[in-house]
Amino acid sequence: MKAYKLFIGGRWIEGSTVQEVKNPYNQETVGTVHQAGEAEIESAVQASVTAFAETRRMAAHQRAAALQKITDGIAARKEDLARMISLEAGKPIKEARTEAGRSVLTFQTAMEEAKRMGGEVLPLDLTPGNERRAAIVRRFPIGPILGITPFNFPLNLVAHKVAPALASGNTIILKPAPKTPITSLLLAEIIETAGF
Repeated sequence: MKAYKLFIGGRWIEGSTVQEVKNPYNQETVGTVHQAGEAEIESAVQASVTAFAETRRMAAHQRAAALQKITDGIAARKEDLARMISLEAGKPIKEARTEAGRSVLTFQTAMEEAKRMGGEVLPLDLTPGNERRAAIVRRFPIGPILGITPFNFPLNLVAHKVAPALASGNTIILKPAPKTPITSLLLAEIIETAGF
């Protein structure tokens, strides 16, 4: 049985308490996870703000390349992720494999969108007096994001928060569901390996 630490600022650290994660069907312990207390939460916020100074300046091709590595990492560990989803959420393995496959698609889509977040020019000549006028829409990262996810799709709903945040140059603090946190930590391992 593995103990999973918190992933904060690119490092794995111990939390203030440790919780067992149990399989909902047989109540067997799947693993233990460290939980964040006030000090760890403050550390996560500060690390996210510090990292945002770098992520907001990342070029689109850099974000896309990192997201591609994450996509490849999820695809390579798809069966491990599906097994953990099944263990901690009690989901049938067939459905867990489908969820893992969907998360590959979610990160792939975010990778593609990272390349298209430039902005647009909109004509404003819809009303008299606005001839030869245009509006410029520019997209830019807004800063650290907090993602809170439910238990029922412990990988894909996490991916739907994490992938767009990274694609747009934002940092994210994720609070996964307490019944299914290990799947999120496996994703963090993949993200760390990808170098993001």
